[in-house]
Amino acid sequence: MQTELITKRTSCRVCKGKSLKKILSLGSTPPANAYVKKEDLEKPEKLFPLELYFCTDCSFVQVLDIVSPELLFRNYVYVSSTSPSFVAHFKSLAEAICARFNFEPNSLVVDIGSNDGILLKPFKALGMQVMGVDPAIKIAEQATKDGIETVSAFFAHETAEKIVRERGHAKLITATSVFPHIDDLDSLVSAVKELLADDGIFMIEAYYLVDLLEKNLFDTIYHEHLSYFSVKTITDLLERLGMSVFAVEKIGTHGGSIRVFAQKAGGKYPRNYSVQRFLLDESAKNLDHLATYADFAEKIEHNKAALLGMLRELKAQGRHIAGYGAAAKANTLLNYFGIGPDLIDYIVDDSPWKQGLYAPGTKIPIVSAEELKIKKPDYVLLLAWNFAEQIMKTHYSTGAFIIPVPKPHIIENLVDQDIYAISNSLSKEAPLLEGKTLLLTGGSGFLGSYIVATIDYLNKNVLKKPCKVISVDNHLIGSKNNLLKEIKNENIIFKEHDVCKQIEVDEPIDYIMNAAGVASPTYYKKYPIETIEGTVFGLKNMLELARKKNVKSFLYFSSSEIYGDPDPNFIPTPETYKGNVSSIGVRACYDESKRLGETLCLAYHQVHKTPVKIVRPFNVYGPGMSSKDYRVVPMFLCQGIKGMPLTVHDQGNQTRTFCYASDAVSGFFKVLLSDKSGEVYNIGNDNDEINMRALAELIARDIFDKKIDVNLVPYPSTYPQDEPRRRCPDIKKAKQNLGHELRINLSTGLKRTHLWLKNHENIT
Repeated sequence: MQTELITKRTSCRVCKGKSLKKILSLGSTPPANAYVKKEDLEKPEKLFPLELYFCTDCSFVQVLDIVSPELLFRNYVYVSSTSPSFVAHFKSLAEAICARFNFEPNSLVVDIGSNDGILLKPFKALGMQVMGVDPAIKIAEQATKDGIETVSAFFAHETAEKIVRERGHAKLITATSVFPHIDDLDSLVSAVKELLADDGIFMIEAYYLVDLLEKNLFDTIYHEHLSYFSVKTITDLLERLGMSVFAVEKIGTHGGSIRVFAQKAGGKYPRNYSVQRFLLDESAKNLDHLATYADFAEKIEHNKAALLGMLRELKAQGRHIAGYGAAAKANTLLNYFGIGPDLIDYIVDDSPWKQGLYAPGTKIPIVSAEELKIKKPDYVLLLAWNFAEQIMKTHYSTGAFIIPVPKPHIIENLVDQDIYAISNSLSKEAPLLEGKTLLLTGGSGFLGSYIVATIDYLNKNVLKKPCKVISVDNHLIGSKNNLLKEIKNENIIFKEHDVCKQIEVDEPIDYIMNAAGVASPTYYKKYPIETIEGTVFGLKNMLELARKKNVKSFLYFSSSEIYGDPDPNFIPTPETYKGNVSSIGVRACYDESKRLGETLCLAYHQVHKTPVKIVRPFNVYGPGMSSKDYRVVPMFLCQGIKGMPLTVHDQGNQTRTFCYASDAVSGFFKVLLSDKSGEVYNIGNDNDEINMRALAELIARDIFDKKIDVNLVPYPSTYPQDEPRRRCPDIKKAKQNLGHELRINLSTGLKRTHLWLKNHENIT
């Protein structure tokens, strides 16, 4: 080891104290981004200690062995914009900041550690003047060529003074995922104060110590990451240096981070309650106790044993395993766990800067994603687990995926990918389910099956205490307990029962989701009385049960059909639209019973204070839909699988938007676990409105490679008349109030549904 490339810090970065205790050693490893060229494979690598220390004076967690920044960053090869998730994250961040603080046009925004300008590009598009600062020479040059002027330097007083002379003071200085990289934080903050306008804002995004500990995110520890902040320690640091924190937000990047807004001491922004809320929460988590960090080290060892055991067993079975994501975190995990080419054949990475190189320490080759199509591995270890959802969405038909942390588990198939995506979207809401009991009616149906499978996944991989589910269904339409997958777990109870009859439950119930009902037009024409009774009488029984059990939340599944055939002036249709519905048509058994159900729910809310919420799903589709469902998406796909023409009723001019199941179920949970009762939410897709003929042509072209015809046919006698002409929801309320997001567009959703039907349905 060349000692001139490393120095040892002897004092705490936050409080300058000397009482420092080692709490974790991950051995000696090469720098996480020191990728190896083929011609250098036989040369020895530079290894440096990777250890965490705890300050007993202020509870700050940090790395004290400082590898030379010149070695770490001058030839940096990580480019942020190769990740679509990060591009979307920074675009939304820029938009949110400009809206929140109402910056004047041409205000100066400076990004420290700006990389390829991923954050500054959307700020520039919003009319801001931008300037990047980054020490990576080649990346800085490329960013400047791409229109984002970038100074290739480490941010310091000289840089700040130069920018002030040439551009003036900055209204906003950002440091996203770079603040923890800096050893001399005193000098950095001093330079920030030099550049920042008196009413300016310094925004920091940093890995959050609480998530590091609770989620076992040990692989985010590497030589570049010198500091692991809590809100308390970052507040203490900035206050000592003449700045004040006025707001804090929790964000999902890197498995769990905090976004901190600071200003010069005495600035104009009052301290938001969010700061105090974080401080109170942290005080209850024993972050100042050494035992907390001993538990963390023990969890890492359990993770190591479990993942190594899983990989060795798969290799013993002759399975081929690839890695995905040559990220820095991957190299911490691979080196500490001792995972090399004997277990991982190669690592896929989307960055051309890394392809053709070898992972530091383990010497595993790094290749492009094309290798997945050529070599078709049995399993893909998602080393870039923070992008797991995006990777699986892109490569959804590629074998099985292994999530390595916080504890290793296998995502076997397409449905598992959907359940993972739902769980991922509920990171804020899921803890509310811990140790609770949920009663679900219609639990064996299409949507109910997703709900049960989601709770089963959360119980196994996320929740500290399991959520018990009582899944109730009369199996009028189907006979399986779960349409998606076999579920056997002591916390999931399947009960065959007709909701029109009272149900006795001895134990406490915390949540009720009332999803029972007949949703297919063909079936509710066949069973009109059962449709009405199941909705009205069944709902009444569940509301009575909710009242007796004093539940925390009751979710009623209404329908977009309550709007009937909407007036064109109310498309997209908001929750406030009162509807255009026939009370005597063939569809009325469904439409009117759902409308009455909503009225009944709100009456219970008014009279008994029952905490009801209502969702109106819009054309939900996806894996688990029966080939005999007779709704348009499974009908077209199943016709195509059988080699038959796709039959479009009438002229196919009626339009719809379609919402993929994982997006819809995520929305249902967000409504159930929201804190305001008596509310109604549309849950659907507000994009991709398409008429039925165009939908059939899209499927024939993109799914069946133009080998299937599209035929126009009359409506069958079994199909209810008075079909709505257009159906498209306004979902701004769910987006703004609940943070609901859509992840799957129509084209992607159709391909996923087709793959599931082809592999799981007996289509004859």
